[in-house]
Amino acid sequence: MQTGENSKSLELVESFLSIQGEGAYQGRLALFLRFFGCNLNCIGFDVKTPSKKTGEILIGCDSARAVFKGHFEHKRYSNGEILSLVDSYCRGLKSKPIIVITGGEPLIHHKNENFINLVQNLLERNFDVHFETNATIEIDSVKFPIYKKCKFALGIKLAYSGIDKVKRINPKAIKAICENSKESFYKFVLSSPGKNDLEQILQVLKIYDAPVWCMAMGANRAQLEQNSLDVANFAIKYGFNYSERIHVRLWDRKEGV
Repeated sequence: MQTGENSKSLELVESFLSIQGEGAYQGRLALFLRFFGCNLNCIGFDVKTPSKKTGEILIGCDSARAVFKGHFEHKRYSNGEILSLVDSYCRGLKSKPIIVITGGEPLIHHKNENFINLVQNLLERNFDVHFETNATIEIDSVKFPIYKKCKFALGIKLAYSGIDKVKRINPKAIKAICENSKESFYKFVLSSPGKNDLEQILQVLKIYDAPVWCMAMGANRAQLEQNSLDVANFAIKYGFNYSERIHVRLWDRKEGV
């Protein structure tokens, strides 16, 4: 495949080398590529972020810069430029980091030829490519077989998100990802979990049975501390995995970590 170096069509919000803070691979050395764009705005998470251009307070998740177009600067990168960034981060490392492709919602780009070529190039360089997705966008595995070689963390949104169920739960998309990916697991964000949360999780598991990781809602260290014990006890009670949010514990609300 061609790298598409002359076509700058991918909006990369940020890239950084850190550790994976959540889910089945928490603690692993990870290189994050955060792409612009999302098909949901989870106002229920109530994270307040000031717009860099207008000063107004934007309400949603903790990745506002990847969600709200027109409020933050985004640079367009070619496939080759992103690969050069990856090379620069990996120079001198004793082992390859996992590559975490995130957003926003990265799968809104899954049909983009340059995006596909980027994933292909990363796999050809023997990187372990992971996607963080809300699992609302269905991937045709016949047309786009490249994604079968990737791993997926499905951050299914529950009622806390403030999004209508019909928008946040897409059974066809969930099944398509889980049945055709190299590996998949669920990440559920919870606050003060109870039976309603359990029922919502079990409904998702009826669509496709995959490992479950429960993690506490918290855009900062104080909120995380407030919710963590309840979520851990919920996970233990119902036989799920508990996920830390290591990056929040270590760096609080600092960006680029």
